[in-house]
Amino acid sequence: MSNRPQTRNSVNVDPEPAPAPTDALRVMRERSRAVAEREASRLARPDQPGGATNLGHANKAKSAVMSTPFGQMTSRSPSGRKTDAEVEEEWCGPFSVARQMIAAREEARRLREEQQAEDDPDNSKESHPLDEATELALEKKRRLENPSMNWVSRRQRTNNNSSGGGDMTNANYYAKRRKRLNQQKSLMGNGANRVPSLFHLCVNNLVENFEHIDSLGLVDHSIRRALCERLVAQGLMNGAAFDVLAEMGVETLELVDCAQVTQEQFCDALRVLLPSGLRAILLKHCGRCFGSQAVQVITEIKREELNLFAISLGGAYLLKDEDIAKMIGASSRTLSSIDLTACPLIGTQLCQAVGEHFSSLADGGVNGCLLELSLQNIPLTKEALLSLGASSDALRNLKSLKLKEMEAVDDEVVSIVLDSIDRGSLEGIDLSGNPELTDEILASIRRCNVNGNLRALQLNGLRNLTAIGLEAFFTPIDNLPSPPMLRKLDLSQCSYDEVNDAVLILAAKAASLKRSLTASATEDDPNPESLVSQVSSTMGLVHVNIGSSSVSDKSMEMLAATCSVSLEELDISFCANVSNKGLGYLVSKSGSQLSKLHVWGLAQITEEFLDGHDRVEEGGLEIEGVWMKKSGGASLR
Repeated sequence: MSNRPQTRNSVNVDPEPAPAPTDALRVMRERSRAVAEREASRLARPDQPGGATNLGHANKAKSAVMSTPFGQMTSRSPSGRKTDAEVEEEWCGPFSVARQMIAAREEARRLREEQQAEDDPDNSKESHPLDEATELALEKKRRLENPSMNWVSRRQRTNNNSSGGGDMTNANYYAKRRKRLNQQKSLMGNGANRVPSLFHLCVNNLVENFEHIDSLGLVDHSIRRALCERLVAQGLMNGAAFDVLAEMGVETLELVDCAQVTQEQFCDALRVLLPSGLRAILLKHCGRCFGSQAVQVITEIKREELNLFAISLGGAYLLKDEDIAKMIGASSRTLSSIDLTACPLIGTQLCQAVGEHFSSLADGGVNGCLLELSLQNIPLTKEALLSLGASSDALRNLKSLKLKEMEAVDDEVVSIVLDSIDRGSLEGIDLSGNPELTDEILASIRRCNVNGNLRALQLNGLRNLTAIGLEAFFTPIDNLPSPPMLRKLDLSQCSYDEVNDAVLILAAKAASLKRSLTASATEDDPNPESLVSQVSSTMGLVHVNIGSSSVSDKSMEMLAATCSVSLEELDISFCANVSNKGLGYLVSKSGSQLSKLHVWGLAQITEEFLDGHDRVEEGGLEIEGVWMKKSGGASLR
């Protein structure tokens, strides 16, 4: 027992053994490694908080060192994903980063495959050794059903046969377009080195010396019209030129611009021309010269001496409602065509005059019959239009009807007017620009075409027409007249999705196929070329306008099969689904009568068609609208 005295603070317990040197070093290494990992994570990913490392000697939440330059970030994870605290933070070395990238890529691929399997279960099937053979068979079947897929441009055929690509392969886009335009002009006879025809030389010579001409003599109406157009283009159409064109003896007075002709001068010409046999007055921009005074001159002529059969007036803003009624009454004995455009003062009395003077009971039935009625942008009321069709049989012999851009025209008006026309006499209908019209007018048009004489149908801008209604209109149906065999069809500016391939295919079949085969040909046929033997040699669409529609190459194939010998003009502007192959196939199958294509807004049409269709070297095909460029920039012009 020790005799050492005990101190006051001493305790009679065994002292705790000091930590071994190895334990102290281990704790120090762990702390150093934790600090290094934290700093490495902070520097490598400053946008993520490093919550995987816990320091035994410090609290990270109270630390002055933030995990981002903008302060401490809290983890907000969407449901179903691990939080940052649950993801084990690895060392920011190159191999660790590579492993993380590989893992993220595999995870993204897994998620993508799961999404694809949900969207298309058929593609999620495992591969089979016969998949390649099956795909080849399907490709062969598609090419058989769509022959345009087999079309190859002349440019591609030339490049395949020669090693060089030509001088224009890498040329500037504008240089290509300029060369193409010059080539087209030269082939069409309008190039810089063209030789003008004798007719154009004579017209130009007469226009240049028109001030020295006193009389044209017994020249044809077409020559006078060409002279008038050239005079207007040169700014030489004045009063003196009018006196030469409107000399005594002419039967047709046609002026494309009457802005420089006074009303007194025009009335003096009428006093001379009407008794000498003037039969047609066709005037445009005639607001200045045609008014109450001109109508008074016409009504003063003796009824037996007045032989007018056609009156066409455009822009007659001085012509009043009572004046047009008087003129119709005075010339009703021989008048058969009335064409009025943009005459703002015309109203109800026009309809009353037509119903009164062209009725079968008027003047004992000695009056003429109205064959053409064309009204565009005329402010008529709905009641006036209804009276036009319901009050009398004045429209019984009508062959051409045009009610364009008139607010009062609706389904009821069209139905009443068409019912007043003898069944089967109509040959042309134009109802463009009337937004109130719906599918009901299609049934009215179909019922009035009993004899199948309808050849022109223009329904431009009718956005309420549906695909179902149009398909039914061109489909043979029991107890209804046959679908019309049209020569001119205009369905442009209608609803984009409603004018589609099915509509145009049915219209082309109805217009081209022999009537005895129309019903059987409506069945789905995979290959349009099989219909060639059923096409009538005398029928088919001639002018087609389907701009701003959803038609595709399938429609081009049907036009090539059914209208290859008749199609002369095609407008497919802003039809985004038509490709180089479809349009090239149509041109290759069509005859030389195809003279004009409108391709405005078709950025997908490239040099493959423009420089590779089958009539590039032959000429005779005018392509309008090649102004777009397919690129990431803005469109050209």
